[in-house]
Amino acid sequence: MTRSADRARELVELLRGHGARVRLAPLLEAALPRDTGPVAALVDRAAEPGPAARTWLVVTSVNTVRALRAVAGDPAEPALGDRLAAARRAGLRVAAVGDATAAALTAAGLPPDLVPGTAHSATGLLADWPPEPAPGTILLPLSARARPVLETGLTARGYRVLTATAYETVPWPATAPLARTAAADGVAGRPDGRAAELHRSDLLTVLAAGEVDAVVLTAPSHLAELVGGDPSVLAGTVLVAIGEPTRRAAADRGLRAVAAARPSPEGICDALLRALADREATVRAAPRAPAPGPAAAAPPATRSTAAPTTPIPTTPIPTTEETNSVTHRTPRYDLVSRPRRLRTTPAVRRLAAQTRVHPSDLILPVFVREGLAEPAPLGSMPGVVQHSMDSLRRAAAEAAAKGLGGFMVFGVPAERDPEGSAGCDPEGILNRALRAVRAEVGDDLVVMADLCLDEFTDHGHCGVLAADGTVDNDATLEVYGRMAVAQAEAGAHVLGPSGMMDGQIGVIRSALDEAGHSDVAVLAYSVKYSSAFYGPFREAVDSQLRGDRRTYQMDPANRREALHELQLDLDEGADMVMVKPAMSYLDILRDVAEVSPVPVSAYQISGEYAMIEAAAANGWIDRRAAIQESVLSIRRAGADSVLTYFAVELADWFRDENGLS
Repeated sequence: MTRSADRARELVELLRGHGARVRLAPLLEAALPRDTGPVAALVDRAAEPGPAARTWLVVTSVNTVRALRAVAGDPAEPALGDRLAAARRAGLRVAAVGDATAAALTAAGLPPDLVPGTAHSATGLLADWPPEPAPGTILLPLSARARPVLETGLTARGYRVLTATAYETVPWPATAPLARTAAADGVAGRPDGRAAELHRSDLLTVLAAGEVDAVVLTAPSHLAELVGGDPSVLAGTVLVAIGEPTRRAAADRGLRAVAAARPSPEGICDALLRALADREATVRAAPRAPAPGPAAAAPPATRSTAAPTTPIPTTPIPTTEETNSVTHRTPRYDLVSRPRRLRTTPAVRRLAAQTRVHPSDLILPVFVREGLAEPAPLGSMPGVVQHSMDSLRRAAAEAAAKGLGGFMVFGVPAERDPEGSAGCDPEGILNRALRAVRAEVGDDLVVMADLCLDEFTDHGHCGVLAADGTVDNDATLEVYGRMAVAQAEAGAHVLGPSGMMDGQIGVIRSALDEAGHSDVAVLAYSVKYSSAFYGPFREAVDSQLRGDRRTYQMDPANRREALHELQLDLDEGADMVMVKPAMSYLDILRDVAEVSPVPVSAYQISGEYAMIEAAAANGWIDRRAAIQESVLSIRRAGADSVLTYFAVELADWFRDENGLS
C-alpha cells in the first residue's frame, strides 16, 4: 500500500477482514512549503466577508485541507471553519474534488457546497461546475506538483483564479510532515508496535523476491517515485489504482492497472478483490510445469478468513520455467481479455480505431512567390514548391476537390522594406493570391492567410524594429491591425497571426470588427516555440532573417507558459488556437487540448516534413507509414486539425483505404 498508516487505516481493516497481510510503503509525504505566506494570505482572503458572495474556495485533496488547517490554527480542532465562519455566512462557497476531501473539510468545520458526481478529479469538478451569470473569484490552494487543469478551466469560464502552494510532496519520511504517521491496527509491524512502513529500496527488494501479490497505487506521483525510470519493477504484480488518473499514469508506463470505481476504501478493496480473484483463476487455468524431483510440490494455500468471502492470496506463487527474469514471478495470462481480437484484420482495426485522420482535418500550407511564371521546387522540402499565381489556383481547386479542411497561404514578395509594407498592400502578392484563391474555390474550402511580417521585412523579423534593433511589440500591433483588414477584404475566411506579439489577437479582433469583418475568424498561433525545426521554411519564404526570434517566440524549456499564452489569446477573442511545432511538442498539444474551449490546431512544420522525406529517400523508413503515423500522433494528442505539407497525399490515401476512389 503506497500510503502512510494514518491514511490507510480504514482500507487496512477492510483488507484484513479478507485475510490479507498488508505492508505500507508511503514513498512520498506531504509537508508545508518553506514559505507559507502565500497560502496564509489565501486563507486570509477566504475569511473576508465583503467579497464572499462571489467567491469559491476550491480544495483538491486531503493534504490541502491539512495544510489549510495548519496555517489557520490547531490542526486538531475545527479552527479553519471558525476562521471562515463569517465569510461562509456572507456567501463563501466551498468545493471539494471528491468524497475523501469533502469528509476532511467537514471535519475542519467546512462542509462543501459542491462535490462532483462524475469523476473525482479536476476534470470531473469542471464537468459538474454550476453555470454562473457573473463569475467571481476562485481561491485555489494546490500541491506544488499540481497540473493547471482547474486554474485554466475556471479562468476560461471567466473566473479570477488566485492560487497558492499549500503543500509540497517530498520523499518519505519527511522531516516535518503535515500528518504524523500513526500505527495502523492490523498492519504487519515491528516488535515496538510501529507500522511496518517500507522504504522504497525495501519495497523494491520484496517486489523482486516475489513477496508481494498486489500493489495499491494511491497517486501518479507515488507511482513515479516507485518505478523511477524502470516500470519493470512492477511487472507481474497485480496493480490497483485509486482512480482513473493513476491508472492512466500506469498505462503511460506500459503497466496494466485496475482503477477503483470510487477512490474510497470500499471501492479500492472491491477492485483489489476482483483483480486478485481474476489473477488466481488465470493461474489455476494455466498449465504448470512439474517441479523437479520425485513428487511435485503442493500448491500454495491461501490464508484463512474470518469472514468467508473471496480470499486474497498472500503466499508467493512458485516459480516455473516461465518465470519472469525481472521480478522472479510467474507471468499472468489473462485469457478472458484478448486485445488482439480487435487487431485481426484491417476492417476490424478500422472499426476499433479511436483516432482517425480525415481529409477535412487537414490544412495545406502553400507558398506563392511574386513574379514566378512556373512553380519553383524547394530543395529542402522535396515535393513542395513556391507557386506561381496559376499553379496556386490549381492547387486550391485540387485541395477543395479532395475535401481538405483548409488552405493556408504564405506570400513571398519581390521587394521588402523595414516595415513589411507589402503585407498591408491590397496589391501585394499575398492579398492578390487570396483574391485569386477565393475566386477559384469560393466557400468550398476554408481560405486562410498567414498574418505575419517576417516574409515582408528586409530584416526577416516578425515585426517592425525599434531604434535599438529589437522588435517593437506595440508598433507591430498597429501594422497587424491594418494587415488583418487587408486580408479580410481580399477574401480570407480565417487569419493566422503567427508573430507571437503580446496583445496581437485583441488588436486584430478589434480591427476586423471595426472594419465590418466580424465574421472573419482568427486562428491564433497561441503556443509557438522558437524551434530548430523551422529551417526549410526559411527557404520557402526566402527569409532575410539574421539572428533568431527568441525574444518573442516561446522558450522550448517552458511548459506552463503555454497555458498562460492560451488563456491570453482566448481572453482576446481567439476563435481557434494553434500549437507549433507539433511533433516535438505533443505534450504541450495534449495540455492545450485538455483545457481549450475552442478548436485546436497543430502545425507539422517544415523540418518535420524534411526529416521524414530525407529518411525515406535513404530507405531508412517506410515513407507512407511514417507520414500516416506522424499525423495520426498529432491528432491523437488532441489536435482537431493539422497543418501539414502531406495533406493532399493523406487525403488520397484516405480515399484508397476507405474505398472512396
